[in-house]
Amino acid sequence: MNQDLEQLYQAYSRKVYCYLLSLCQNPVLAEDLMQDIFLKAAKKIDTFKENSSLSSWLCAIAKNLYYDAMRKQKNTVALEEELLVFDPNQRDLRIFSCLHDLCDPYREIIYLLVFCSMSFKEIGEILGRSDTWSQVMFYRGKEKLRALWLKKEGKYL
Repeated sequence: MNQDLEQLYQAYSRKVYCYLLSLCQNPVLAEDLMQDIFLKAAKKIDTFKENSSLSSWLCAIAKNLYYDAMRKQKNTVALEEELLVFDPNQRDLRIFSCLHDLCDPYREIIYLLVFCSMSFKEIGEILGRSDTWSQVMFYRGKEKLRALWLKKEGKYL
């Protein structure tokens, strides 16, 4: 199986990567999606119908995974961009207002991760929890923060 996956990757990775890059214009995202595509292809290879080429099948998987990633990212991009703007003159004060309204531990985890550049493992150690707990709570906090952000913008979920 590993050898088959490696052969599949060697034969088609360049073509799939170029296709992804043409879709997203982001080399990092294209590279991240590549891993998922070939893992998914290895699991689903038995569903491949030989009425199309293997590269077309892989590109179809790539397109679907890319669109899935964009749907998930759609409402969080503006918020994450606001969090990562380090120039105080460019920051939107609404983000800090939303952070202030967020309850703990969500607020604390977001501060530690975004502003203190701590890892989930370090956050877990500080809060006496696991790194998995920190990741889950960050995700939930980010969703709560997004909801507050949309509410302040007058958009409701």
